[in-house]
Parts: sequence; structure tokens; C-alpha cells
Amino acid sequence: MEYATTIKNVIDAVRGDINTVNKWQTAGNSVREFYGTETALNEVKAQFITDAIIPALDKKHAAALSKELPRKGSADYVAFVASHGVDAWDTANTAKKDARATAHTMFSRLVKYAFPAEKTESAPRDLKTRINEELAALIKACQKSENATFDLAKTITALEATLTIVNA
Repeated sequence: MEYATTIKNVIDAVRGDINTVNKWQTAGNSVREFYGTETALNEVKAQFITDAIIPALDKKHAAALSKELPRKGSADYVAFVASHGVDAWDTANTAKKDARATAHTMFSRLVKYAFPAEKTESAPRDLKTRINEELAALIKACQKSENATFDLAKTITALEATLTIVNA
């Protein structure tokens, strides 16, 4: 592999990623403009996934979703297993679950672009609050630790004493 080829491949990947983000942003803007609210989109989620997401998925996902599987434990299931085997049903069921998960992931990604979460400005923590939170986290970590190379009991006692001083 030559250096120039490596650089070209990286440049292509970066450009492709930028183009992909731009396409998601454009799709998100269209969805936001059409539906107006995230609630309105979620009300038609199943139909939207069927119309807009599943046709764009890999063919194996579309095939998995279109395959009718009998409900486990039913008479049809018993007949299916008798003719195809349990492994065939399990494989098809797993493929169907994977396809649904992929479709849901794409829908969630679209929702994030269409209706980005409002950024809330959190109030800055004062020093006392920060020390309390960080010492509490350290105490908890020490309590959970099993293979420390130092005296955990003394360390926890010292951290708790520091908490007492800070909160006095």
C-alpha cells in the first residue's frame, strides 16, 4: 500500500462522511418542516418507517421484515419447525429483530436531526458542590474496588473526613 493511496482513501472517507451528514441535515429539515413537531412524527412512526426507511435499508433487512413467521408456541410454529427446523425459525426471527432495530436506529437518527434537543445552559457548579460530587464518586469507586494496591479502608476514611470538613 502506497502512502498516496492511503491519503486518498482517508480523504474520500472524510468527504463521504461530510456528504452523509449534509444529507441527514437536509432530510431532518424536510421532516421538521412537514411534521412540525416530534410528537406529530412519532404518531405516524410505523407508517413513516414503512414508507421512508425500510425501502432504503439493505435488501436482507427488507427480506427479513417481509417474511411471515408463526408465533412461537402456536400450531403454525410447530408445523414450521417440523418442516424447516428450529434453527431456521430462530435465524429468521433474529434477522427480523435486527432489521427492526436497524430501522429504529435510522428513525432515531432522523429525529435527532429533525428535532435537535434544546441546549440548556446549566448553572456552573460551585466549588463545594463539585467537591461533594467528586468525593462521593471516589468513595463509591473505592467501596466497589476489589484489587486496590493501597489501603482502601484508610482511603475511604480520609475521603469521608474531607467531606466532613467541606460541609462543616
